[in-house]
Amino acid sequence: MRVALRERMFCVWLRTMVKNRIVTVFDRYPEQTVQLKKLTDLFGKAGREQLVELLVSPIDRIQIDRRVAFVDDINARIKQSEATIRAMTKQNASVKLLKTFPGIGEFFARLIDAEIDDIGRFLSAKKLAAYAGLVPSTYSSGGKTYHGHIIKQRNKWLRWALVEAVAPAIATDPQLRGQYERLKSRGPNKAKVAVARKLLTIAFQLLRDQRPYERRGASGEECASTISRLS
Repeated sequence: MRVALRERMFCVWLRTMVKNRIVTVFDRYPEQTVQLKKLTDLFGKAGREQLVELLVSPIDRIQIDRRVAFVDDINARIKQSEATIRAMTKQNASVKLLKTFPGIGEFFARLIDAEIDDIGRFLSAKKLAAYAGLVPSTYSSGGKTYHGHIIKQRNKWLRWALVEAVAPAIATDPQLRGQYERLKSRGPNKAKVAVARKLLTIAFQLLRDQRPYERRGASGEECASTISRLS
């Protein structure tokens, strides 16, 4: 399952890289591409029509057309990967529980479940957060303990999924959004990490107790405490 999910992520990253290379080509024609850059989806129907109409050099036309075709090939591979993933997790109860969580859609639910594997491996939410690399590093000197940046040792896929899930989570859940806004004054990245850890803590509780997500009172103090340790 992890292999299938990571293949899908690789394809998405590859597609982004190819799209960026197309953008670097038409950036050489700023007067023609002013309107093109205003499109919300450059590679949607309207964007592609304008890409075809761009007056560029012969070699740039070849590069644009080849890379657009490559994007289409990658899209086909992504759909194949997603079909495989859906078939493998069709009856997965943990995935269904995680999907009740704000910000966690089909893909993130499957990825988080696969990377955690058996929730019984972790004695507490703190142990799971350490596994994901969402806890601050610590060191002691002169009888005092200091907290630094988040630890480097981690499951990079799980941490990536939780950090990416912050944006849709705070967009859909007012309580999580309120927590993020309160913590953002100390730095948006620190706020994002703190909320990501909050999401993972809730995911731990859902999987441990085998129950769907329910909105409760915001616990801003808990997140604020996390932020202070990350400072």
